Amino acid sequence: MPEDLISSTIVTDFLSHTDLEMRLAVAGTVLYPPLFGMEGIGAILTTGAQGGTVLMALAWGTGGLVAGLFARDILSGILAALFAVVTGAFLTWILVFVLQTSDFMALFGYASMVILEAVLYGSIYPSIAAVVGGILGAGITRER
Repeated sequence: MPEDLISSTIVTDFLSHTDLEMRLAVAGTVLYPPLFGMEGIGAILTTGAQGGTVLMALAWGTGGLVAGLFARDILSGILAALFAVVTGAFLTWILVFVLQTSDFMALFGYASMVILEAVLYGSIYPSIAAVVGGILGAGITRER
């Protein structure tokens, strides 16, 4: 992949881990980048993407486009795209939490809430890309 699309250090981080959970977590750092001035999942895990990538916009834009194509209505396409982003954010939160600790009683503890905050703040840019894709996909397939 070109360096402009995704950094080679992120690819190296992905390939250096052999277990599926860490590879999914590195992919989560790409899909949910930190906001400006915020600490993201990559900083919490000390691996993966430390900022936004072009691949994130392409992935969520394509996901929103497919959601809009299947929804066949603009509002439904937007809502389907947002649902995908938020559901992925919560699944990424649970994955990163399970990687950090084995104590499931700490799910609503401070460390877990910091991870949740980082993931939810990181879902703002993907939401924008997915909504634009959802509008385009729904606009293509809507009833005329």
